[in-house]
Amino acid sequence: MSVLLANLTRGDVIESQHYGHIVVVEGLSGKTIFSRGAPHFITYIRSAAKAFQAMPLYEDAVPEIFNLTEAEMAVIMASHNGEERHVNAVSEILRKSGCKESDLQCGVHVPLGAAVATLMSVSGVKPTMLHNNCSGKHAGMLAACINRGLSIHNYLDFDHPHQQRVLQTVQQWAELPEERMQRGIDGCSAPNFALPLYNMANMYAKLMASQEDIPKRIVLTYARNPEMIAGEGRFDTDIMRVTRGRILAKVGAEGIQCLGIDVPTPMGMAVKIVDGSARAVPAIVIAVLEKLELLSPSEIEQLSSYRNVVLRNHRGLEVGKIQTAIEN
Repeated sequence: MSVLLANLTRGDVIESQHYGHIVVVEGLSGKTIFSRGAPHFITYIRSAAKAFQAMPLYEDAVPEIFNLTEAEMAVIMASHNGEERHVNAVSEILRKSGCKESDLQCGVHVPLGAAVATLMSVSGVKPTMLHNNCSGKHAGMLAACINRGLSIHNYLDFDHPHQQRVLQTVQQWAELPEERMQRGIDGCSAPNFALPLYNMANMYAKLMASQEDIPKRIVLTYARNPEMIAGEGRFDTDIMRVTRGRILAKVGAEGIQCLGIDVPTPMGMAVKIVDGSARAVPAIVIAVLEKLELLSPSEIEQLSSYRNVVLRNHRGLEVGKIQTAIEN
């Protein structure tokens, strides 16, 4: 059963509430060290799967074969803002692998970056598939298919050889057999995976704890390229910058947030807001990290805009706030 995680107040009155589930898992033992709600609640991992969806590329040495930079590999694992650096990185991945924008099958949406979206709207520039927050993931999938001589026309089909490899990778890291992991179609049309929240947290805990080459490369890529994983004004980028990569953060649609935490004993965290809203997620995450003493006072201060969220109306007047309901 879900529990209250945050209140939205207008004046002194609670106007809206967000319920959900949280679980924090220790990386070496798989032990649950903190939870609220139902830690085994099953939902889609959405874009928080991207680090694991990229693993087959590393296994096949795709970065080396196509001379992809670390920043380009980061955008493959990103839910990016559609900033110029993101669009350029995706374009380079396509160029290096011999593909073109029309090969992407992710669709078009308004960029996630508010500043980018506003500038494009004012300038009358229409977004393209390159601005899709998942375009890097799709460019990476195309490169993986080109490298293996696989069809790129149906690269998103559930039974495509590359998607079967991705499924096997996610199954391995989630420690779930295929019959216990349902699949659906993501917002970008790629296959996605439904699994217990505990397993998501454990995936990130194991990612941080692993001493194997590929997981270590992925963690370092996130840590050294936070601006490529999301972008300016985004929680994932800011918490990774502030903690200097000690915390790895990856958002997913519909109120999903996963984190890997590099402490003496690595941990993983997964959060799901049951109504699908993400507006309270950063404050909830910071409250849990603060409760577990995983952020320093300086880091808490630097992340204060996410911890103490002020709500303003269209005139810029302060009208309310978001308050977490994580008990002390």
